[in-house]
Amino acid sequence: MAAKLPPLPVWNDLDKTRIKEGEMVVGMALLTAAGPKKEDDTPEREQEVEVIIEAVDAKPSLDLHKRLEENSNISGVHLEHYFGKKPEGYLVDPQQILSMQERIDFKYALDLHMEESELPIYVYLFDAAQKVPEGYLPQKVYDTVFKENKDPIVIVYYYIGAPERSDFLLAGGVSDRVPEWQVKELLWNAAHKAREKSDVFDQLDGFVGQLSMRLFWVEEILREMIVESVTSIVGQQSPSNSKTDKLVGMLDSAAEVEVPPLVYWVAGGVLLVGIAGVWFLRRKLYFPECPSPCRIGGEVGAKSGGVLSYRNRHKPPSMQREQLGKDFF
Repeated sequence: MAAKLPPLPVWNDLDKTRIKEGEMVVGMALLTAAGPKKEDDTPEREQEVEVIIEAVDAKPSLDLHKRLEENSNISGVHLEHYFGKKPEGYLVDPQQILSMQERIDFKYALDLHMEESELPIYVYLFDAAQKVPEGYLPQKVYDTVFKENKDPIVIVYYYIGAPERSDFLLAGGVSDRVPEWQVKELLWNAAHKAREKSDVFDQLDGFVGQLSMRLFWVEEILREMIVESVTSIVGQQSPSNSKTDKLVGMLDSAAEVEVPPLVYWVAGGVLLVGIAGVWFLRRKLYFPECPSPCRIGGEVGAKSGGVLSYRNRHKPPSMQREQLGKDFF
């Protein structure tokens, strides 16, 4: 007789509805730790995680200040960052328009220019559509920031992506005598060279490279002007070229000079040394005979032997060591 088995479980309508709606998972009890089941215990739903992604600038902005817009005017604290003091280097980029690697490469190019040239180039970088107030144009900046600088320098305002807007100033020394047309041609050639490139950094690199190359001729002009200035100054200071006038002037100036007592003491010392030297050269040496006892019936001493006399009485014996020949006797 077969054993009677318990009846199989039957799903009621409520459980079927919960399974269809996903509120109950079949076999969940086998996958979790056993424990007392609460009447209101329901499967946990996955929590929705809200991910917030903040917009970050590609390049760092100015310290604690709002970043300038590409078409804005340079104003406020940004003017202080640009023109508040003399630049420590040849690149002025407080907005950090260039990336870190571009900045390193561009500084190297400016340093390389300084190894070959005597004209430093200070490059101020701005965005393509930014504007600089009239009170901060290159000539005004030179008069305030570089007022203590006596040697000629070059100041460039370069607008990234718009090289045709660039501004150029050659100032200091005798640079004001360089023709204006030549300065404009120099700027035009540099901007034209930059336009041959499509990448904005390549444009900047081409601009400065062309500018550095053409500044060589400007340096030659400045050297010629300096030589001419020095020659004219010397000519104004000495209008008379007569040798007689120069000689008379030298004699007059020598007669007016007061000789200090120290000169007399030095002259007296030199005179005494000269007298002592003459006496030393003209002195005579006398060597008396030194008798000595006879040895084996013969006399010995200064008057005996190979040396009969010294030929030069003005030289010491050590300088007259030449012995007489064997046939002398």
